[in-house]
Amino acid sequence: MSHAPQRTECLVEPLPGDFLRRVAALRPRDGFWWLDSAPGHGPLGRWSLAGADPRAVVRAWGRQVRVDVTATPWRGLAPGRHDREGDPLEMLRALLPQPPDADPLPGLPFRGGAVGVLGYELAPLLAPLEPLRLRGLDETGLPDLCFLLVDRALVHDHERGESFAVALGEGADRAAARDAAAEALATLVAQSAEDPAPALALLTRDWSAPVSPKAGSASLDESAHAKAVVQVKEHIAEGDCYQACLTYRLESAFAGDPFALAAALRARNPAPFAAFLDLPGAALVSSSPERFLRIDRDGSVESRPIKGTRARGRDAAADRAARQDLAVSPKDRAENLMIVDLVRNDLGRVCETGSVSVPELMQVEAYATLFQLVSTVRGRLRSDRDRFDAIRATFPPGSMTGAPKLEAMQRLARLEPVRRGPYAGALGYLDAGGAMDLSVVIRTAIVAGGQAHVHTGGAIVADSQPGAEWAEACDKARPVLEALALAQAPVP
Repeated sequence: MSHAPQRTECLVEPLPGDFLRRVAALRPRDGFWWLDSAPGHGPLGRWSLAGADPRAVVRAWGRQVRVDVTATPWRGLAPGRHDREGDPLEMLRALLPQPPDADPLPGLPFRGGAVGVLGYELAPLLAPLEPLRLRGLDETGLPDLCFLLVDRALVHDHERGESFAVALGEGADRAAARDAAAEALATLVAQSAEDPAPALALLTRDWSAPVSPKAGSASLDESAHAKAVVQVKEHIAEGDCYQACLTYRLESAFAGDPFALAAALRARNPAPFAAFLDLPGAALVSSSPERFLRIDRDGSVESRPIKGTRARGRDAAADRAARQDLAVSPKDRAENLMIVDLVRNDLGRVCETGSVSVPELMQVEAYATLFQLVSTVRGRLRSDRDRFDAIRATFPPGSMTGAPKLEAMQRLARLEPVRRGPYAGALGYLDAGGAMDLSVVIRTAIVAGGQAHVHTGGAIVADSQPGAEWAEACDKARPVLEALALAQAPVP
C-alpha cells in the first residue's frame, strides 16, 4: 500500500444552530457514525463527534483484511475492494491520513482519521496473547476489526456549547491539500444543514414510558451460569487465576430501526462513551461508561477501569445505601484493585519508567441506572512507542478479562459458549495527529441479520455467589433491553 508523499491540511469552521439537528441530518447517509458523550460527567463527557460517508472501510477476520475504498482513491488504493493478508493493525496504521501540517484550532480532539471497533477475538493476533485459542469466525459474520476512514467530522464541545465542522485534505502540495480540505468541509456543512427529519423526531421523542423488557434466549441460562461461576472459583482456588470476567449473550429478534434503539438508550441511559456505528452488515449501539485507553497528542495515557457495580436505589435513602455499600464492599474493592494492578502492568510495557500512577483509586461514580467503582491509571508513552503499540500491550481491556489476563482468558474461552465479538473489545477514534480515545464495549447492542445481541456479565472472585453474580449481570443488561423493547413498541 505505497503512495506518493502527500501534504495534509486541516480546516475548521464554526457551526451555528443545534448540534443534534446536524447529527440527525447525517443519519441517512452511508457509514453514519456518532460518538455521543452525555454532559454531566465532567471532562469524560465534554466532546461529541459525528460523521458519515467514509473514504474507506477496513475490516479484518483474523489476518484476512478487506479494504473497501469509495468513490475516490485513498492512500494509494483505487476505488473498489482490496483483499490482503497480514496484521490488521499495521494495515490500519498505513491507511490513516497523515497528520496535518498545522492545527487551525488547537484543542479539538479529532480532526479526521479512523472511527470503529476492535473485537475481543482480535486478541490472539497481539503478541502478549498469541498462545490464546479462541473461537473461529462469528456466526453473524461480524469482523474482528472494523474501522471507517474519515476525512471530515462534526465536533461539539459540551463545556462551551460550541460546534465545529472539521475536514482534512491531502494533496501533492499545500495548495492542493487546502483545496481538498475546503471541498470536504463545504460538503459536510451542506449535508449537516439538510432536513433532519425523521431522525430528529426519534431523538426528541419521549422515551420514558415504563416497559417490561424481554431477555430473549441466553447462551448461558441462570443454572448454567451458576455452574460456570463455581468452575471459575475452582480455578481460583487452584491458583490458575485470581479473577475472571464471566459473560454471556442474550439474543432476540429485532425488526426496528437501530437509530430508534440509539435514541431510546441515549434517553434512558446516557453515558460519556455512547456510540452509534452504522457498519457494513451491522449496527452497533453503545452506552458505555468506561474508558479503555486515551492517548493525547503529547503522549499522555489514561485508562479508567470499572470493577464494582450496584443498581441505583428506588428512592434517595436506598440510593445512598447502595452507594455506600459499593464504596466499602471488600469483594468489589478487591476486584477493582486486581484490575488496577493489571492495567498498571499493561501500561508499563509502553510507558516511560516511573510514569505510571493511580491518581484516583476506587471512586464511586453515579450513572443513570448504576453506581460503578472506577479507578484512573495514567502514564506517559515512551518516545519509541505509539498508540498501536499501546493497543497491543493493553488489549483486550483488563476489566473484561480478569487477572492474570492470559490465564483468565484461557479459562473463559472454555466456559463461554459463544464468541464475544465487539463486546468486551474497544470502540472509538484514532485521530490523524496521533491521539486516540477508546471505550470498553459494554452496555451495548449489536444489531445484525434481524437479531439484537446483548452481552452482559461480571467479575468472578473467590467469594463470589452465583445468585448475586446473576443479579448483577441482569442489572447491567436491563437498560439496553428496555431500549430494545421501546424501539420496537408502537409510537403512542
